[in-house]
This record gives sequence, structure tokens and C-alpha cells, in this order.
Amino acid sequence: LPTSPMTSIYDLRLVALSIFIAVFSSYTALDLAARVTAAKASAKVAWLIGGAMVMGIGIWSMHFVAMLAFSMAIPMVYDMLIVLVSMLPAVIASGGALFLVSRPVLSIWQLLVGGTLMGIGIASMHYIGMLAMRMQATATYNPVLFLLSIAIAIGASILALNIAFHLRTPTSTTDWLAKIGSATVMGGAIAGMHYTGMAAVKFIPTNPAAISGLAKTNDSLTLLGISIATATFVILGFTLLTSFIDRRLSDQTKLLAQQEAQAKLSQLFTEITLKIRRSLKLDDVENTTVYEVRQALKTDRVIIYRFNADWSGIIIAESVGQGWTKTLGKTVNDPFREDYIEMYKNGRVRATNDIYAAGFTECHREILEGFQIKANLIAPIIHNNQLVGLLCAHECSTTRNWHKYEINLFKQLAIQVGIALEQASLVAELEHTQKVLRLRDRAIASASNAIFITDPRQPTNPIIFCNAALEKITGYSSDELLGCNYKFLQGYDTDPDTITELDEAMETSGECQVVLKNYRKDGSYFWCELTVSPVLDVFGQTINFVCVLVEITSRKETEEELKRSQEILQKQLREIIADINEVLQGDLTVRSQVTTGEAGILANGINTIIYTLWEIVTQVQQIAYQINVGVGENSALVQQVGDETLKQIEQVNYTLQELNNLNLWIQKVTDSAEQLQKIAVTTTNTAETAKTTMDLTAESIWNLQQTNSQIGNKVNSLGDYSHKIYRVASTIRQIATQTNLLASDASIEATWMGDRGRSFAKVAEQIAQLAVQSSEATQEIEGVLSNVEMETSALVQAIELETNKIGEKANIVQNTKLSLEDILEVSQQINHLVQSIFTATTSQTETSQAMASYIEHITQTLKYTADSSSTVSNSLQQTTEVAKQLQVYVSGFKTGE
Repeated sequence: LPTSPMTSIYDLRLVALSIFIAVFSSYTALDLAARVTAAKASAKVAWLIGGAMVMGIGIWSMHFVAMLAFSMAIPMVYDMLIVLVSMLPAVIASGGALFLVSRPVLSIWQLLVGGTLMGIGIASMHYIGMLAMRMQATATYNPVLFLLSIAIAIGASILALNIAFHLRTPTSTTDWLAKIGSATVMGGAIAGMHYTGMAAVKFIPTNPAAISGLAKTNDSLTLLGISIATATFVILGFTLLTSFIDRRLSDQTKLLAQQEAQAKLSQLFTEITLKIRRSLKLDDVENTTVYEVRQALKTDRVIIYRFNADWSGIIIAESVGQGWTKTLGKTVNDPFREDYIEMYKNGRVRATNDIYAAGFTECHREILEGFQIKANLIAPIIHNNQLVGLLCAHECSTTRNWHKYEINLFKQLAIQVGIALEQASLVAELEHTQKVLRLRDRAIASASNAIFITDPRQPTNPIIFCNAALEKITGYSSDELLGCNYKFLQGYDTDPDTITELDEAMETSGECQVVLKNYRKDGSYFWCELTVSPVLDVFGQTINFVCVLVEITSRKETEEELKRSQEILQKQLREIIADINEVLQGDLTVRSQVTTGEAGILANGINTIIYTLWEIVTQVQQIAYQINVGVGENSALVQQVGDETLKQIEQVNYTLQELNNLNLWIQKVTDSAEQLQKIAVTTTNTAETAKTTMDLTAESIWNLQQTNSQIGNKVNSLGDYSHKIYRVASTIRQIATQTNLLASDASIEATWMGDRGRSFAKVAEQIAQLAVQSSEATQEIEGVLSNVEMETSALVQAIELETNKIGEKANIVQNTKLSLEDILEVSQQINHLVQSIFTATTSQTETSQAMASYIEHITQTLKYTADSSSTVSNSLQQTTEVAKQLQVYVSGFKTGE
């Protein structure tokens, strides 16, 4: 039988057709993955089953057409049952692949396990299909290529799953290009697995007669392959058409749903906006907003967060579902807020689907977790072009993918909230302004000052408003005043300069304050103080003048009366000044004329002063005379006191010098006593140190004596032990002698026994030698012990002699210690005596110094007394001169005497 494998050929037309089928099937698989992913509920199951069958048929068709392209030089048929059975692994593998790619998440382990199972399914389809081949030949496989084909199947399956998962959701209009490229790669990989598996098999004929020559293509199999390929293309095309129609229908349905949702959102937005705008109170606007927004988005919590000046904030409104934490009134200080402030100022909305996948820091995430937030939506609230707060929606139960229409609705609602808040603020501000205006109107109406407003835009600048105070002051009614120029209140004697100043201020839109004389309706005049202030519009144009008129008639009359009184007072003061000038000339007999009023009081006071001055001058004249007499009598006595004081100073200075010498001697004694005290203290300390040293020496000698006694006892014990060892050694020597005798007897007996006792004779000889060695060792031990006993006796005698000497030295130390104690006691007594001397000399020094200070003080007092006596004497002389001059001076006054 031939053993070489048969040659084979491929129909290249069918090969190309099989590869195209693989690519087309791969494209269909990618499209089906998108449909299965997009479908819902029962439609998803239908697409999964139908897609698995179509994909399985496509992969099987590629495999079978490729099998039909294979030809050999031997007839070959196929078992159709096995061929149909080979389709089942392909369908199952396709179903598993579509199921995996339709899942929301495809982990790496799911990808690897799913790809491996799908590859095994495709390889199973291939090799089960090859079992359907019927021919007179046996098949053998190359293990390397066989395993490589399975590896290619698994790798191609993993690649196909990954590509299908990432291309299942369309992201742009050019996705079909990516699908075609991916399908080409997948189809090539599947075809590569098939032809690698075909290369792994070798066919060896079992009947050489069946070989028909060279291998050639079979037209009938080619026609069958084309038919199968056509049917596959029809099925795949119909599937793609169905997928396209379903996708269009789904897109139309989604578009209609989006339009309907947008319409509902627009309606919802309108309703919420109307509800928000329905109230003009800030609290109602905020509470309505959070409630309606939470109902619209069907979320767990909606809040309004208001910023403070430092960008921290407080939650001022909240709508929250049951079971979730309430945050109303809580202050939030987010350290990461500044990262988003600029974004919020630009009107952007921040949507977070999952706080754990948003890349937040641990600190920021902990803040969100404190409010149970898993996803949130944040939009800025703009008021007067300023960022004032945030509108926040919180999803607390789970993460949430915020849709675009929800984000847009939320953004528009936040804008409406800002507008509503601005409107509410304007209304509140308007109410406050109206309240202020009403209060101002009441204040103007009840004011005591007259207030009127003019309109300079009219030709005559008429009065357009006046209060009741103007009617009361002028006597005109409001009807008479309104429409008239304020000048009609002026008269012929009104100051023209003042009128000119007022006109110029109004022409230049300036402020002014003037005093005018006006006339009432009854013709009586009144003085007023008129203050004029312009009112400007936003363009800086004067639209009104506000005039405040204060009646000052009483004040004006009072001022005139005061002026007249001042003139009379000045005349009387001039008369009083003339009288004072005469007094200054020395005439004390002048008297001012007393009148009424302040001048009369002043004249009376001046008269009193002149009379008092007259009395003083008279008394000075008398005293000056008496001083001249007294000073002459006491001048000699003062001179005598001064001389006596100088003598006492000389005696006190001598006493002070002697006392200083005594102080120097006492100081020397004190210094000597202090040095003696230091020496005594040093001696005492030295004696105490020596006493302590002697105590330690005595204790050491006693310890040494005890140690020597112990050593003597131990040496005696050593002598006893040596004696005992000596006796033991003597015993051993006797035993060795007896042993030697016994060894001699044993040797004789062994000699008598002949050859049988020869070994025993050797043992006896060795025992005799041991006995001799023992005897010799014993003698050496006895000699050593004799020496030890002699040395021990000598050592005991030396220790006893040394112990006696130590005892004598201990007695000497004890006597020395007693002598030191006596020295210490004497040193302490000397120390006490020196201390007493030092204390006495110190006290004496202080006393001497005090006496010296006291005597020096007496000396200073005497010197002061002498100086004072001299000063008094000089002063008396000067007093005499002054008294003479004073007497001459006061004689110039005219006193009438």
C-alpha cells in the first residue's frame, strides 16, 4: 500500500468566494451586534436568536464553500447529516458572541473566556465538517498546524468580540468604514483558521486503484459552492436589509419619542416657569423651583445653594424625597469650589453621572458622600450678571446618566430661576422704595419747615408741589401757590443782591442758601431762610429744584435787638475805660457812674476794685513805715546769731573727724574678724573631712581584719584537707603495693599454666606496672601535700601576725579620730567666737557710720543756719531798701488823706 500523501489543489474561484463570504458574514455580525444591543425586551431575544442563526450560517457557508474548493485525485463525497451537524457549533458560538457584545460592560475575563469558547466552537465546526468527507483514504494531522489552527480560531474570536463590542453603538456617519475594515480583518482571520486547518491534514489513499491520476477541480462541486454562496448572500443580505429597516424604524421611533419628549419638556418648562413666576416673593420662588424641578427630573433631591462673599455658601431651599438626608440651612465650605467658579460664571452646567468615576479627590468625594450623593447636576444662577448661587439636583439612590435634554431643561430652568429671583428682587426693591416714598411724603407733609418743588423746564419755573407748612407761613392756599413763581412772595424792600444770587444758582443748577424778606397774603412781612437744591436725571439734566423755606422772623428781630443793645453797651464801656485810665494815673478817688444792665454791673465792680486798691495802698504805706523801724532794731541780733553758729560748726567738724578715725579702726577689726571667721570655717571643714576619712579608714581596717580572719580560717581548712588527702594517698600506696604482690602471684600462676595463661600473664604484668605507677604517683602526691601543709602553716602564722598589726593600727586610727573630734569641737567654738566678734564689729561699724551721718547732718544744719542768718541779714537790709522804695511809690497815689 502506498504511504505517501496525495496531492491536492484548490479552486481559486471558490477560495476567493469563501473569503468574501467570511468578510460579508463578519460585517453582518457587526451590524447584528448593534441591533441586539439596541433592541429591548422580546425584540432583543428575537434578534439574538435570529442573529445567531444567520451568523452561524454565514460562518458555516464560508467553511463549506472552502471545503468544496478542495480537490484531490480520488473521488470524494460528503455525508450531509454530518455537514448539517457541523453548522450547530457555529450557531451556538455566534449566539454566545452576540450575547457578550450586547452586555453593558465586557470585562477582560469575559472577553478572554468568551473568545476562547467561540474559537473552540468554530474549530469544532471545521473539524466536524471534515469528518463528513467520504473517500478511499485515511487522514493524518500535523499536530503543530492543528494546534495553530485552533489558536487562530480563538485569537480571531477574541478580536471579533472586541471589535464588535466597540462598534456596536454608532458614534458618527463614517462608522460603516470602520465596520468594513474590521469585517475585512475578522473575515481574513476566520479564513486563515480554515486554510491552516486544511494544511494540517494529509490524506493517504487506502485503494490505489481509486486514484484517477492528477488532482483537478470538480465543476459540479464548484457549482454547488456557488449555489451555497448565493443562498448565503441572500440570507445575509436579507438580514442586513431587515436590520437597516429596523434601524430606520427605531431611529424614527426615537426621533418621534425625542420630539414628543421635547414637546413635553417644553410644556413642562412652560408650566414650571409659570409656577415660578406666579409668586413675586423670594421664598415662594425658591421653594416652588426646587419642588417643580425635582418632580420634572424625578430625582431624589433638588436644592438652591447661595454663595457668600468668600464663595462659601448655605442651602436656602430644598425639596427632598423620603428617606434622604435633609440639608436645608446647612453651610457648605467646599475647598474645590474655586475650580468651578469661572465655569459657572460662564453659564456652563456640570453633569456628573458617577462621583466615583469622575476623578474627584478623596476630600471632595467625602463631602458629596456626606449628602448621600451618587450623581448630580449643577447649573449656575445668575442675578444682575453676577453668580449668586447654584441650582443642584442630587441622585442619591444610584448613579445616573443625565440625558442632554435633561441638562438643557435644567440649564433653562436655572436661567428662569435667576430671572424670577431678579424679578422678585425688583418687586421687593420697588415695594421698599414705595414704602420709603410714602414715609417721605408723610414726613414732608408733617414737616414744620415749608417745602416746595419747582419745574425749571417750564418757562416761569413754577411751583409744582408744596406742603402744608408753606401754606401756613404765607397764608396762601395750595391752589394759589401751585403754578406761580416763587418771586411773587417778595416785596419792594427785598434785597436785590440776594435775589440775584438766587437766580444765578438756579440758572447754573447749583445749590445756595439765602435769607430773604418776603410778604404774606395779608401784607405782613416775614424773614425766611431759603435753601435750594437741584434734582438731576440720569443724563445730568436739572428736572426740579427742591426748596426748603424756614421762617426766621423772630430770629431776625432778636438779632436787630441784640445789635442795638451792643451799641449801648459799647458806649457805656467807653466811659468805664476812661475812668480806669484816670485810676492808672494814680487817682484812687475816681468813681464810675453806675447804670442798669451789664455795664452797670461792670461799673459797680470796678468801683469796688478801686476802693479795695485805695485800702491796700493805705495799709502798704503804714506797713512800710513799721518795717523800716523793726529792721533797724533786729539787724544786730541777727548778725550775732550768725557768728555763734560758725563757732559751733568748727567744733562739730573736729568731732566728725575723730569719729571717722574710729570708724576706720573698727572697719580694720571687722576685716580681721571676717578673715579669722573664714579660717575657722576652713579649719572646721578640714577637721570634719579628716574625721570622715578616719571613719572610712577605721571601717576599712576592720573589714580587712575580718577578711584576714576568714582567709586564715580557709587556709586552716586547706591544711585539714591536705592532711586528709595525704592519708588517702597513703592508703592508695598500700593498695598499689598489695596489687603489685597480687600481680606477681598471678604472673607465677600464668607461667605455670603454660600457653593458656599467656594472655593472663600479660594482664597481670600490666596490672603490676599500674600498681608501680600508682605507688610512684602516690609518693609524689605525698611530697606535694607535705609542702602544701608546710606552706599553709607558714601562711596561717603570717596572717595571724598581720591581723595583730592591723588591730594595733585600728587602735591608732581610733585615737586619731578622737583627737580630730576634739579639734573639731574647738574649731566650732572658735568659729562661734569669731562670729560674735564679727557681728559686734559690724554692728559697731553701722552705729559709728550712723553717728557720723548724724553729726554731718548737724554740720549741714549749722551751715544752713549760718547761711540763713546771713541771708536773713541781707534780706532785712534789702527789705529796708524795698520798704523805702515802696513808701516812695505809694506816696504817689491820691488817697484824699
